[in-house]
Parts: sequence; structure tokens; C-alpha cells
Amino acid sequence: SAAFISSVVGFNMKIYRVLLLDVDDTLLDFKADEREALKKVLGQFGLSADDEVLARYSEINRALWLAHERGEIPRQTIWERRFAALFEAFHLSADGPEAERLYRAALGEGGHLIPGAFELCRALSRRYALYLVTNGTAATQYSRIRRAGLDRWVRETFISEEIGFPKPAPQYFDAVFEKIPFSREEALIIGDSLTSDIQGGFNAGVDTCWYNPGRKESGGLSPTYEIHTLIELNRILKHTGE
Repeated sequence: SAAFISSVVGFNMKIYRVLLLDVDDTLLDFKADEREALKKVLGQFGLSADDEVLARYSEINRALWLAHERGEIPRQTIWERRFAALFEAFHLSADGPEAERLYRAALGEGGHLIPGAFELCRALSRRYALYLVTNGTAATQYSRIRRAGLDRWVRETFISEEIGFPKPAPQYFDAVFEKIPFSREEALIIGDSLTSDIQGGFNAGVDTCWYNPGRKESGGLSPTYEIHTLIELNRILKHTGE
């Protein structure tokens, strides 16, 4: 497509050696894992995980995560507030912290892959150093990554809970580049989130590839590349000197 061609022209001879891959909704189907976990947990508190309830939870959760990414609230506040706010919205006097504990345990049992993600990582691991860069809870993320089998293709996983800052904070990426034997010029960040992955790349001075299967508007941000399927990543890397 014209958008694809124009995105690679200026970088025709650029060679990447390291790929920083987002996890949720880039490699793992977070929405599927989330839906299953919520259905397991909410029923125990007298709330049916129907479309209305799931939509309200998603709205509450997203607002809290965006506030965290902007540095307005600590991660702990997300865990403390999201189920309490959900129960309040549906006039239930249920135990929010207990729901959070059960939810995170149930989420850790997930690991649904985005179609093609496993094969892509396996193939790319032969030519590139792969690292996972993800916001979230360490125990939950490690469990899902392991259950999906992605851990065998990556050198290391960097989780915001362990680093102490979330994507897109520059400090998150400073910590990553302190630990890996590559420069920012050799790296490409691939992810679905404009607010954490693409903004994070801008903040860190690293090229970005926006995985945008829903063909959303970029909201004024200009990622280095844009793809709509994971397989397109191969085309970009082939056009950049590989």
C-alpha cells in the first residue's frame, strides 16, 4: 500500500538487530484472556459477565491505566480501585480487593495467542534479539507468556512492575537499554498501543512499528511504520536491509 511504501522509503538501508515486542494485544490476545478471567470471577460476586458489565469494566480499567501511564496514579491504585468501582457502578456491596486477587490468579491461567504470533517469534528469533516489553503484574505476565510458549524465543522479559515505571516513561526504556547489549539505533519497538508503545518509542528515541489491526486513526502520532497484520512485520524488516 502507499502508506507502507512511504513508511519504508526513508529507512531503506536501516538494519535493526533488536526487536522490543509488546505482549498484550500484540502477541497475546489479552481481550480473550481478560474475558475468560472476568467470567470466572464475577459470577462468584453475583455479577454476570455480560456485554454491559464487561464494557463498564473495560472503561474503568482503561481510564485507570491511562492515568498510570501519565504518572498520575501508582499501579497499586489500579488494583485497589477497578473492581470496587465496578461493583459500585452496579450497586453491589462486594469485596473489591478479593475480586482483584481472584482475577489476577485467573488471568495468569490465560495465554491465548494472536494468530501467527508464535510462528513470527520463532522465525524472528533466528535473526534478531527478541525482548518482551510489557506493562502489568509480573507473576501474571510471566505465567501467560510461559503458557503461550513465547518464553523460548525471547532473551528477556521487561515488566513495568519490576522496573518501577510503566511504558511510556523514558525511565522504563532507560532500564531496558541498561540491561541489553544493544543501542537504541539498532532497536525497533513493535506494539498496538499508541499511548504506551508508540509514545514510549518517541520518549526513548527508538523507531516504532504500530500494530494496528483495527485500522484506527493515529491521533496525530507518527510511528515509523504501521502494520495491520503481524506477517507484515517481515515485509518491513526485509525492506530495512535484511
